[in-house]
Amino acid sequence: MNKRKKNKIDMSFIMIWIVLLFFILIVIGIVNVLENKEEVDYHGNLSTGIEITYTNSVVESEKDIELEKIQGMKERNRIEYYVTKFINYLEAEKYDEAYELLNKTYKQNYFKTVKDFKEYAQTNFSKMVNVEYTNFERSGDVYVIWANITDAINGGPNSGKEFNFVVKENTYNDFELSFSAN
Repeated sequence: MNKRKKNKIDMSFIMIWIVLLFFILIVIGIVNVLENKEEVDYHGNLSTGIEITYTNSVVESEKDIELEKIQGMKERNRIEYYVTKFINYLEAEKYDEAYELLNKTYKQNYFKTVKDFKEYAQTNFSKMVNVEYTNFERSGDVYVIWANITDAINGGPNSGKEFNFVVKENTYNDFELSFSAN
């Protein structure tokens, strides 16, 4: 019986050491996470007291993922992706971002300011569109893609407007474009 009691004590002692070791590992892990925090771009507090931190590495990671995705695309798919990105900015009313994608000379000739571009976009594009790409051509490092753009809410069959987008791809995900409506 004495041996049983000693075994029980030994087992209790081992269990205490395991729990203590586990606790120490958790504390070390928390300390490592706190020490390895990266530089903060935006820092905000919710009313619940929970702290949210956005880091440069998250933004860079998203750009890397997008770049990797684009690099794996075929030529036509990349150009459609770029035009769709432009149209998505218009739908989301992110006119500054859409304006930045326009070719510099094109902007000087047609939209000298973001305000001019915004007025045009609000008049000629609905807040929700359907896009059907109908033709694609390449001439050197310039691509021309035709798209039929329809108002997704109010447009009926054959109510779309034909747009020609001219896209110059400098490198993957570095492009500029211009467009015209027929």
